[in-house]
Amino acid sequence: MIKRGISLLLMLLAAIVATRCAHPVMPTGGDKDETPPKVLSSVPQNYTTNFKGKTIVISFDEFVKLDKLQQQLLISPPTETTPDFKLRGKSLVIKFEEELKPETTYAIYFGEAIVDLTESNPLTGFSFVFSTGAVLDSMSINGSIHNAFDRKPAENTFAMLYLLINDTIPFDSLPYRVKPYYVARTDKFGKFRLTNLKQQPFKLFALTDMNSNFIYDMAGESIAFIDSLISPVYIAPPVAPDTLIQHDSLQVEATAAVADSSLNKPDSVVFNSIVDLNLFEELDPVQKLLKSEIVKPGMLRFIFRHNAREVRLTPMAALPDSFNLISKYNTLGDTLYWFFRPMVLDSLKLTMAYDTLINDTLALSLNPRQLPTNKRLVKKNADKDKYLQFTSTASRRLEYGSPLEFVFDYPIVSYQLRDTVRFIANEDTTYNSVSFVQSDSIGLRYRMETTFEAGGSYNLLIPDSCFLGLNGQWNDTIRQAFKVPALEDYGNLYIDMVVPPGELFIIQLLGAKEVVLREIEVSSSKRYGFEHINPGKYKLKAIRDSNRNKRWDTGNYLLKMQPESVYYFTKELEIRANWDFEENWNVVNALSK
Repeated sequence: MIKRGISLLLMLLAAIVATRCAHPVMPTGGDKDETPPKVLSSVPQNYTTNFKGKTIVISFDEFVKLDKLQQQLLISPPTETTPDFKLRGKSLVIKFEEELKPETTYAIYFGEAIVDLTESNPLTGFSFVFSTGAVLDSMSINGSIHNAFDRKPAENTFAMLYLLINDTIPFDSLPYRVKPYYVARTDKFGKFRLTNLKQQPFKLFALTDMNSNFIYDMAGESIAFIDSLISPVYIAPPVAPDTLIQHDSLQVEATAAVADSSLNKPDSVVFNSIVDLNLFEELDPVQKLLKSEIVKPGMLRFIFRHNAREVRLTPMAALPDSFNLISKYNTLGDTLYWFFRPMVLDSLKLTMAYDTLINDTLALSLNPRQLPTNKRLVKKNADKDKYLQFTSTASRRLEYGSPLEFVFDYPIVSYQLRDTVRFIANEDTTYNSVSFVQSDSIGLRYRMETTFEAGGSYNLLIPDSCFLGLNGQWNDTIRQAFKVPALEDYGNLYIDMVVPPGELFIIQLLGAKEVVLREIEVSSSKRYGFEHINPGKYKLKAIRDSNRNKRWDTGNYLLKMQPESVYYFTKELEIRANWDFEENWNVVNALSK
């Protein structure tokens, strides 16, 4: 009996020890959980009406967590303060910190913020909708937003609606002054859907909101707009009512705004289908010097916000003749280079006049930036500074029809090439017959006056000390060995264009990363060609040059100017060597879409 009792006691102690030593572990093996959480219930129910409370509880079938809630969450219409979100067990508790608007339908969009606890599988597109009144607004507006310049989808851009109920704020000033009444965010395809709207006209405005306040108040924020008021329509939801509908077609009505004579009236616009907005960044109209710097001895650079050809930079004291100032603008005109003889002055004071009203002063040090202390770098820079630096259009290869041109880092004040240059064309060595001509206004560019044949091989030798720069440096020996491809190494592209009469288009041939390789102006319907194209893949882009200034122009909201329209040819073009390619492009059809 005693032995039996001792045995039972030992078994009990062993069980206790085993229990205390056990640790819970995640089960191993099996398929990975890829199932997102599911909504089981909510208090109140989704799509409820006459909601008078301040707390919403949503229960799920598993434990969840909130991932990047601030970036994903969207409440429409926006609240002044963000509600409090807390997790309790398998439930999400939402508590509003402010009084909700009466007779208003609210929608809380979670995006992909709700994920399961173990594998972070997102509950995609979940929304919770309720009304503080007896009616649940059910109208919708669908649309898409693209960047105006390259037609790429504008992701994470807000589409915002305004009610015209404020008589004290002009119609066009609403995006600057008040928060929108409804708001939606675009997806990665640039698409948006504004749901649960009142049945009345709205002003539609889009914004990349850099400071998250739903107000157009920062330089650098991109916008899009239409000139009409827009009326939503009803479409029955094609999916379950607790998900956010992303893709379906929608007819949209546009209504001309009716406003007081003191307000700006929008124009009438007719939409045949989904709203397509063109996103653009307005130009800041105020000219500004963004940066001034000494690039290297004898070279100053001034970078402006806009074309600066009308800006007047005037030294406050007379410059010595030995300063030898030469100025040059870049192609866009927003960057000005000053070349001068170094070591003549240590500093320079300038007056800067943007127009008759804006004047400023500028003090500049003309000493170059401090050189590195590393001996190897010091020697490398010293060796480099002994000679003029240059780039060439020929680096082992010169494209057929292109000139051989040298671009120096300082203006050339004199050059002597007689009896010194050696030029070999297809094994035929020539002396003395080679000449260069200045090809710009200040002597940075020099072009060789020679015709290069297709399929030819060439060697050029220019001895040192032939070109003298403004800074007193000479060129080092220049050796150029290059070939010109044969004509059969190229392909040709011919396009039969159809354009509206009286309009001008800029047709661009784009390479990798949409770099503009060539462009032509098209004003009539006929055949155009891009010849001698290297084999590869290309795109075609058309810019509707409405003001005929030979470049794309952005829009202006207050002036009701949309950005100039951009169109892409429907397919990518693959050019092959020794082939002619023919395409048809009817831009008139693109305009009607």
